[in-house]
Amino acid sequence: MKITHKTKNGETREALLKEYFITASLIALLKRVGEEAARARVSIQPAPALAKVRK
Repeated sequence: MKITHKTKNGETREALLKEYFITASLIALLKRVGEEAARARVSIQPAPALAKVRK
């Protein structure tokens, strides 16, 4: 299925509907990956270092 857009200059542009869905899904995927990375960065806490015990 094709979508036709008219620009301000009166030119027409045709794009496939499939391209819109692919672009939208990639944007949503990148947004989710960014949110998950931000959440993982906050939740990571360094483990306490082990100290040597003298006897």
